[in-house]
Amino acid sequence: MSLYNICIKNEYLTVKINTLGAELTSVQNAHGDELLHQNDMIFWQDHAPVLFPVCGTPIGKKIRVNGKEYPMGSHGFAKNSEFNLMECSEDLAVFSLVSNEETKKCYPYDFELIVTYKLLGKSIDVSYEIINDSDGDMYFSIGSHEGYILLEGLSEYEIHFEKEEPEKPYIFETRLAPEESLDTRDGHSVLKLSNELFTDSITVVYENPISKAVYLRNKAGDDKIRVEFEGFDNLFIWSCPMSQFVCIEPWCGMAEFGEAPDDISKKESIQRLAPGEQFERHHIITVY
Repeated sequence: MSLYNICIKNEYLTVKINTLGAELTSVQNAHGDELLHQNDMIFWQDHAPVLFPVCGTPIGKKIRVNGKEYPMGSHGFAKNSEFNLMECSEDLAVFSLVSNEETKKCYPYDFELIVTYKLLGKSIDVSYEIINDSDGDMYFSIGSHEGYILLEGLSEYEIHFEKEEPEKPYIFETRLAPEESLDTRDGHSVLKLSNELFTDSITVVYENPISKAVYLRNKAGDDKIRVEFEGFDNLFIWSCPMSQFVCIEPWCGMAEFGEAPDDISKKESIQRLAPGEQFERHHIITVY
C-alpha cells in the first residue's frame, strides 16, 4: 500500500493526494483547518475514493461482460490501485492508471484513467478523463466520494440545492422518500441532515437533478463547501449516524438494486465509450 502523498497548494488551500487510488487525503484552508474526513476505524476508513469502473456494489460482487463473469468489489478497483504521477507543479497534480494484467482479471477492457487536481483560488477542479484503448465499445461508471468534516455533528448542517428539485430524492436501500428531511426555501431544495436520516448508514439519491451545484451549509446560514457537478447524472449523499462527516458524491453511474443485469452494457446509467474516444467530467469543490 502506498503512503506517497503529493502536496499542492496556493494562498488559500493546501491539498494532499495519495498515489494509491489518486485519492484526496487532506484539504486545509489558509488557517490550517482540515475540511476533508480523516479516515477512522469506527465509521469510515476512507477520505475521498475515486469510483471506477463501477459505482456502488455490484450484486453478487461480479459483473458480466460479453457472457463472461468477472469479480468486482464495491466501487470498483481504482481506489485500490497505484496510480502513476504524470505531472506535478505547485497547484496541479495529474495521475494515471492504465489497464494491466491485474485490472483485466476483473475488467477486460484496455483503458487509461487520468485524474487531475487543479487549484483555482479557493476551488479544487477535479477532472476524470477516460480513454478507451480497446477494439470495441467500453462500458463503465465513474464517480466521486469526498467526505466533508462536520465537527458540530450532522444535525447542525443542511445541503442546499441551487434550484428547486421537481423530483423527490429517495433512500437507496428502501426506495422511499425521506420526507421529514426535505424542505424548500426561496425556490431551493434543502436536505436536512441528521442522525435519524442516516440510520443504518442509508444513502440518499437524487436522480438526474436539475441543480448542478449544492452548498453544505450550517444552520446559521454559513456556507462550508460548494460542490459543482455539471455533466454528472446523479448525486448521492451518505453518512453514518453519530458520525462527523457527510459524503457528497456526483456519479456518472448508478448502484445496482434488485436483479443483476445480464451484461454491464445494461446497467442503469452506464457510460459507453467507442474505441479511441475520450470521456471527461469535472466537479469543482469550493471552500468557504
